Amino acid sequence: MLKLVQISAPEDIRQTLREFILTTEQEEEVKKIVKAIQYRDYLKRIGLYDVGKILMVGPPGTGKTSLAMAMSEHLAIPFVEVKLSMITDQYLGETAKNIDRVFALAKRLNPCILFIDEFDFVAKTRSSDEHAALKRAVNTLLKAIDDISLTNDGVLLLAATNHPKMLDSAAWRRFDDIMKFPLPDTDMRRKILDIVTKEIKGDFDMEEIASLTHGYSGSDLRMVIRECVLSALVNERI
Repeated sequence: MLKLVQISAPEDIRQTLREFILTTEQEEEVKKIVKAIQYRDYLKRIGLYDVGKILMVGPPGTGKTSLAMAMSEHLAIPFVEVKLSMITDQYLGETAKNIDRVFALAKRLNPCILFIDEFDFVAKTRSSDEHAALKRAVNTLLKAIDDISLTNDGVLLLAATNHPKMLDSAAWRRFDDIMKFPLPDTDMRRKILDIVTKEIKGDFDMEEIASLTHGYSGSDLRMVIRECVLSALVNERI
């Protein structure tokens, strides 16, 4: 089972929500998630169960995993990440059982965040005729998603995909909301750069850098700053 999951305690997560530059829609979604967890008992009392399953959609490097972990830190609840691509493990016959064990573990750790990365892997498997055992594992995963609930089980389910066009309707309808992660616009890039360079002494024209980095993700911007700092250290310019 440990090949399928990685568990992080909230106090071990370094990036916080305060360090994120979010779109207005993302901010609203995060607020709803926080309130749903805070008022879980109330939601259960009024019979509202279709809440707490979010599909995060966007290109690589736009912060899907990082935001999910930051919410874990903010809410002070464990973060359980499912390594979905690892279901091609050599012990394939055990995979369906392992998926059940992962979801059972999440329920025991409640309240917690269960994060499923590479969710488009489900679509690749459903469209393939190669591995019957792998298809059974994916069907087990989809059923487990159906059966878990924030209201009943205290598990916030977040899944991420870089390839939403690959997902069929059976995958989409497992989720009650979609959180989109677009590439940052110029203003968001400037704000990201301000955060990344806040501890670096020097004069920077962030407006100019932001205008020159069209199409860059937040991860790309952090990599650019990292390489600039390392280059400056090598040339003893710091």
